[in-house]
Amino acid sequence: MPRFLVGRWRAPAAIAVLLASFGTALVIPIPAVTDIGRAAVHAEVRERLPGWTIQRLDPSWEGAYTVVTSCAGRRVGFQFVPGHGLRGRDAWLHPSNGYARTLLSSVSDHRRYLLWRTDPAEPEALSCDAELARSGDFSVGDRILD
Repeated sequence: MPRFLVGRWRAPAAIAVLLASFGTALVIPIPAVTDIGRAAVHAEVRERLPGWTIQRLDPSWEGAYTVVTSCAGRRVGFQFVPGHGLRGRDAWLHPSNGYARTLLSSVSDHRRYLLWRTDPAEPEALSCDAELARSGDFSVGDRILD
């Protein structure tokens, strides 16, 4: 190939390769690894708050997770912080407001602190229906039938 043609095709070829690389990066999905901690938190919240809908479960800081659950329009938000001075997969709970503090204190494995132990003797649970009965609200099904 003549020397003057090599210099003219080098820049367009480099640009074409870059555009092809960017196009490929946009089309091909990035593989995601399953978050084992997130799955464990999801299972723990489902066990402790049966019937509650988990609306958001996002990784937060230093292995913690932000959890938002709801029951008949009432939202409970809290931080689920495993470890940090506790043994094994025990976790601290940091509620976002007073209602969340009251609700989580009823399912806490300690009378003074809000925490969930990995293997409590008798795990406390608060179903959505039990919370509605305690608060005097009607269930969503009863509201629809009226």
